[in-house]
Amino acid sequence: MILNNHKRTMPSVSADQQIVEEYFNLVTNKATKEIAWLYGMVATYGLKPSKLIDFTWNDDLSINIKNKKKPIKAMHPQWVFLFSLKEKNSKSLNNINNTLLKIMNVSNSTLNVVDLLHAHDLRKKHYRTIKKKQQSLVSANLS
Repeated sequence: MILNNHKRTMPSVSADQQIVEEYFNLVTNKATKEIAWLYGMVATYGLKPSKLIDFTWNDDLSINIKNKKKPIKAMHPQWVFLFSLKEKNSKSLNNINNTLLKIMNVSNSTLNVVDLLHAHDLRKKHYRTIKKKQQSLVSANLS
């Protein structure tokens, strides 16, 4: 019975796969190659593009955002490597707002920034719920 409820609340794997496919569509297209990095960062960290203007990398693949006390962890740390996110940074983007407009208007993206942020939020809630259930099961077993 728990498995059935778990399946209903779990974000679909195809959403993650769709994000990965969209990233590679962007990076392989000459017109959208520059915006692929931003797309990958939004998908991986769940931050609005305007928050990605000035940040630093940590050894654990989290990022420090100006005016934030805690580092932001990658939802899927493997995406940092898959998308080569550490090889480029926000300083190499000419204008983050123009880049965002390119994503929304120029590319044939099936996902947009709002979709990426929403998908990240759903995954975050899902993984937080699973982690709490696992912790309560471990606590119950130890008692």
